[in-house]
Amino acid sequence: MEKKLSEINRAEWIAFRWIEIEPVMGDDSDDRVFMAQGKRTPDEASQAADDWDSTALERNQFSGIEP
Repeated sequence: MEKKLSEINRAEWIAFRWIEIEPVMGDDSDDRVFMAQGKRTPDEASQAADDWDSTALERNQFSGIEP
């Protein structure tokens, strides 16, 4: 499964390990692209949930703002 970073939801972020890949030719967006690389272990999923939740405020502050 490949997705742009902005399209990955919390449940997907927690369930899967993601690696960054090169964007598809012709994609002009600045959004980073990731590919799921297997499911996380319970310990990895717990850490991913903490990471997602700890950055929620920062991500929401800048939603809709283009760099």
